[in-house]
Amino acid sequence: MESADTVKVFRALSCKKRFAIVKLLLEQESCVGAIAEKLGASQSSVSQHLRVLRDAGLVTDHRYGYHIHYTANREMLGQMVDDLSDILNNANGGTECPGKGKLCVEKKLTVSTRTS
Repeated sequence: MESADTVKVFRALSCKKRFAIVKLLLEQESCVGAIAEKLGASQSSVSQHLRVLRDAGLVTDHRYGYHIHYTANREMLGQMVDDLSDILNNANGGTECPGKGKLCVEKKLTVSTRTS
């Protein structure tokens, strides 16, 4: 997954309601009305959250007559888990900051001088 896509996914999941929606959709395919009822939210609110999740690739939708049913994109979620696992496995062990206890970045003061 590209880093821009990863950021979009994490931004989408950073909202408690959207995270809850994904959890519900991992259990069962649902329509907006059913999701709203389970979460105690309005259908318009759930629709907006689903749009963000769909744009991030975390949910997919399927039309059944007049109704649209949503499912969690397990492939995308699996890829996200794999990417996180790679990051953790390739980490250098978390070395300490060489400036621990001090200012990490030295402040550079520049003095401007005027010439007349």
